[in-house]
Amino acid sequence: MNVIWRVSAYLFRYRVLFVLTLVLAVGMTLLAIAVPRVIQWIFNDMIAAGDYRDLWLGVALMVALYAGRELCNCFRIRINNTVEQKVLLDLRGDLHDKLLHLPVGFYDRRKSGEIASRVIEDVQAVERALLDGTEQGLTAVLMIVGIITMLFMMEPMLAWLVIAPMPVLLVLGWLHARATRRYWKTVREAAGELNSLLVEDIQGNRLIHSFALKDRERRRFREQAERLRDRTLKAMFRWSLHSPASNFISSLGTVAVVGMGGYLMISADHFKLGDVVAFFFYAAMLYEPIGRINNLNHMLAAAAASGRRVFEILDHPLDVQSPPDPKPFPSDPLLEARFENISFAYPDRDEVIEELDLTLPAGRMTALVGHTGAGKSTIANLLLRYYDVTQGAVRINGIDVREMDLTDLRRQIGYVAQDPFLFDGTVEENLRLARPDASLDEIEGALRGACAWEFVAQLPGGIAASIGEKGIRLSMGEKQRLTIARVLLKNPRMVILDEATASVDTATERGIQEALDNLMRDRTLLVIAHRLSTVRKADQIVVLDHGRIVERGDHTQLCESGGPYAALWRYQHDFIPERVN
Repeated sequence: MNVIWRVSAYLFRYRVLFVLTLVLAVGMTLLAIAVPRVIQWIFNDMIAAGDYRDLWLGVALMVALYAGRELCNCFRIRINNTVEQKVLLDLRGDLHDKLLHLPVGFYDRRKSGEIASRVIEDVQAVERALLDGTEQGLTAVLMIVGIITMLFMMEPMLAWLVIAPMPVLLVLGWLHARATRRYWKTVREAAGELNSLLVEDIQGNRLIHSFALKDRERRRFREQAERLRDRTLKAMFRWSLHSPASNFISSLGTVAVVGMGGYLMISADHFKLGDVVAFFFYAAMLYEPIGRINNLNHMLAAAAASGRRVFEILDHPLDVQSPPDPKPFPSDPLLEARFENISFAYPDRDEVIEELDLTLPAGRMTALVGHTGAGKSTIANLLLRYYDVTQGAVRINGIDVREMDLTDLRRQIGYVAQDPFLFDGTVEENLRLARPDASLDEIEGALRGACAWEFVAQLPGGIAASIGEKGIRLSMGEKQRLTIARVLLKNPRMVILDEATASVDTATERGIQEALDNLMRDRTLLVIAHRLSTVRKADQIVVLDHGRIVERGDHTQLCESGGPYAALWRYQHDFIPERVN
């Protein structure tokens, strides 16, 4: 019920259209209930009496009732669909907005395909159950009340026999919905896993081809699809028992009309053929809405599972968010960052950073080096406030980053990740993400500064060339140079380069090094690198080991000290790969 009430809030935004839908549904119900009374009138007052003068009037009245019902139905469907799409748009919009605000830690623990299935499939299941369920539930109740009233007005004794199976049907429906609720939860989970696997196969299709993994992926997909099938069949198996049982019990009402109705025709003068025919129609109409209510219980059981998955995202706490009264980002021309006695641990893991003190001098280049997992990228994530420190503080020009507006903080820091990401579109569109108002000359200058202009100029259409989803039409090195050009166009006062040259060749690295020389002017740079040749010109090189600083200094000082940096430099400088014959 909590899920239903929460989704109902979206319906109330369009209460006029929603109420109009219900009014039309009520109109359909009243018109449908009137039809058997007209049939009763035709049989009793015309056919039985042998007076056929008003027969065509009765037939015309039935046609008018059916036409009126379907006319209401036509408008109801159109309005219903309009409300449905509005609610879907609102609910998906809120869900997508929440996903944009959730911290990166949320995505670290979930699969993208599984999240996508909640936005697309689960939202639709919840909305359809609520909108259709509210309308169908109301009309079903009205239909039941109206028909029972008509039955008791016509013949109370026969009415009791017709409605006798109703409590049994309602109890069976409630028990069925309660029993299948847990099954539908596992169905939605399995559907999310299958969707996630499908997205993974689409994104990794090159790897699948290069490692000849088609049989493996076919088997994985088949196994997951079979898991979904088995869970769905378990949920539907109870329906295979419930539906026939309900239909049989419902048919007993029809049997009562035939048996008791025939007896009353023989034994009672007031009960005529038209009454039997009308009772027969009403009995058939009575059990249809009862079946609809039972189907609604089945639908709500599935929707409840989907609703919990949707609201799990909407209710997820924003561990990292802007403060209510943020301080403005420093307006100083140069920025200095300080990591003051910070510690940090990812969920369910030991501390990655332990009591670390580090200063990124204003207008200088600081390089972080060390083994994989030493905590280099974590420091960059803490500066961007993708995560919050568990101890200490990260300050920019004396202001704690937790006291700043997140959008202002990240807008002022340029970031080039190790894994470059580009949107599906053109080169120009991807660069304009940094500065929508940039001129073509400024875009070209940024591309030249990142050593990307030469290959971009050769693309069909140049900067207007489409690069495909995630830049699939470009090499890894080309994608990385475009992300560097994007930061150059943004022209921030502080830049983070996280393994920015890891995916480029030596010649391109030299060109990017020239771009870094340009970036160093009047900017604070944090460079994370495994290739020590990239950081030789750094003003400060910090060597990390398991979240602690073991060395710091410039290239010459560290080489002369003979410590870990010197050993790593000799290894990279002198290592020549063995030729493979």
